[in-house]
Amino acid sequence: MFFEKLKSKTIKIIYYLEFILAMFIIISVIIGMIDLVKYFGLIFTTNPIDTYEVFQKFLGHVLLLVVGVELVVMLVYHSPSSVIEVLLYAVARKLLIGNQGMIDFMIGIVAIAAIFAIRKFLFVKDMTNGNDSGHRFSAATSIQAINELMGIDIPENLGNTIGGVAYKLAQESGMQLYEGAEVKVAKVRIRILKIKDGVIEKISIKINEG
Repeated sequence: MFFEKLKSKTIKIIYYLEFILAMFIIISVIIGMIDLVKYFGLIFTTNPIDTYEVFQKFLGHVLLLVVGVELVVMLVYHSPSSVIEVLLYAVARKLLIGNQGMIDFMIGIVAIAAIFAIRKFLFVKDMTNGNDSGHRFSAATSIQAINELMGIDIPENLGNTIGGVAYKLAQESGMQLYEGAEVKVAKVRIRILKIKDGVIEKISIKINEG
């Protein structure tokens, strides 16, 4: 019991630390957006021959801010899709701004293709129907993503991820966490499919009929 409470408190502390880090990134992005205005002055005052280099740095600055925004999304929602978005923008920035050769450029193209393949065949495949006629998700998938994908309305104030919601509902009802345990919310049934070291990793969701 002591270790379960300690684990629960540790998870909460981690969430708070991630939130603080996200706030620092947001502040940095806002400051970076203010700096973008300075580039316009440089473009007008720079020799036309050197304008290309200034504009290239401007694009690099913009794409870096985009990566920062996607990092905030990843820290807040903990979803596989947000991780993929960060990787995609980071690789795209390297391709568009970096001064790499043809081999490095082709490696970047392959990397982007691999990211799209992972998103299409692995992330979506994880949501295919299982034996319980429910849709399978990683416990790290955000509530917002699940609501949009399934057309349901799980309250987002219950937690950032579906695993967090299942854990919270189980704790509130006094239920022990085990593989096969089920909780209900917003006309859907959430079943725990996989637990490792007390942490929920896989769940399935089925919409209750009637």
